Amino acid sequence: MAAPRLVKTSVSTTVPPPAALLLPLVALTAAVLFLAAPWSFEHKAHAALHGLCAQRPSHSFALGDRTLPFDGRMTGIYGGFLATSIYLAVRGRYRAFRLPPPVVLGVLGLFVLALAVDGTNALLVDLRLWHPYDPDNRYRLATGLGTGIALAVVLCFVLSTTLWRNGLWQQTVLDGPKELLTVLAVQTPLVLAVLSGAGWLYVPVSLLLLTAATLVLGSLMLVVVVLARNGDRAFSSAGQLQIPAAVALVLAIAVMAGIAAGRFLLARVTDAPPLT
Repeated sequence: MAAPRLVKTSVSTTVPPPAALLLPLVALTAAVLFLAAPWSFEHKAHAALHGLCAQRPSHSFALGDRTLPFDGRMTGIYGGFLATSIYLAVRGRYRAFRLPPPVVLGVLGLFVLALAVDGTNALLVDLRLWHPYDPDNRYRLATGLGTGIALAVVLCFVLSTTLWRNGLWQQTVLDGPKELLTVLAVQTPLVLAVLSGAGWLYVPVSLLLLTAATLVLGSLMLVVVVLARNGDRAFSSAGQLQIPAAVALVLAIAVMAGIAAGRFLLARVTDAPPLT
């Protein structure tokens, strides 16, 4: 008598009809609660992102008479991530199973290195030590944008290879240097908006930064949720991601709120002076 065969069962990815709109409902509820909270939009935006950024006024761009909720470097990182992610989504790259060519990876690595150099230079200034050049928010924005592009490309590859059962084995996340130039051009609207100083752009730009921060953390949480339930490479359509994506979004918001609350509490306990 032959021994019984062990069959590995995959995680079910069937979405019951009531859960088909779960992710949009969770996102809409979070947005409504944020906008309905009885404080000014500026205070809410700064509070929501307080745990992710030092928010030093001297390091931040102002639109009108209000500083953005992220400083220049973080504005670049998260803004670059969002713009690049939208481009990659439109191009269908969230099913790509191949990394970009080595030359593109090398350039993306240089982008991150540029941010590290600029950050180190700023630290030397804070320590009142010799530094190669004077810091400038435009440098922070530019190096942040490059790092945001690199982050979007890496997360796109991680999500694609973690989620999809049938990905595009021959498709790279970015095809080559020409497409990387296109991605750089995609950053232009954000750069012009931030450098314009126009007060009427404060709310739209801040909303984009809030969305970008939530998307970064939500993407990371989605990978964690999927791997935790042994569901990697188990999905064949975006609709099947409703439940894990909704859970990931709730976790991302909770992490943002928890870190921000912790920083507010630490400042209160230590009576630390506000950053300038």
